[in-house]
Amino acid sequence: MRTTLPLLEEETRMEQLCGLEAIAQIVAAFTQFQPDRVVAYAMADVKIGKNTVLAEGAAFRSHQQWYNLKFTCQLKADRQTVQAFEFLVGETIPKKLWEAHNLPAIY
Repeated sequence: MRTTLPLLEEETRMEQLCGLEAIAQIVAAFTQFQPDRVVAYAMADVKIGKNTVLAEGAAFRSHQQWYNLKFTCQLKADRQTVQAFEFLVGETIPKKLWEAHNLPAIY
């Protein structure tokens, strides 16, 4: 995934880079989760600033279950590297909401 990031449109690349950072941070902080996917725009629109991605309605999937996630991702001036990252894991997202928010059950 990281090898294809330079090929993406800038805002999409920023969002994907921050999603990868979210996965790494969740793995480092919580042994019970094994996230395999992050959807930054799942429950609310993503706000992208000059060097910042704010995802207050993100979601991540772990063990075939989706969880609410909020994160703020600050990138360096080149927008290629994460400089700072803060996140909050929320409650489980009920399965009945998955389809409405484009949260796939499997790959």
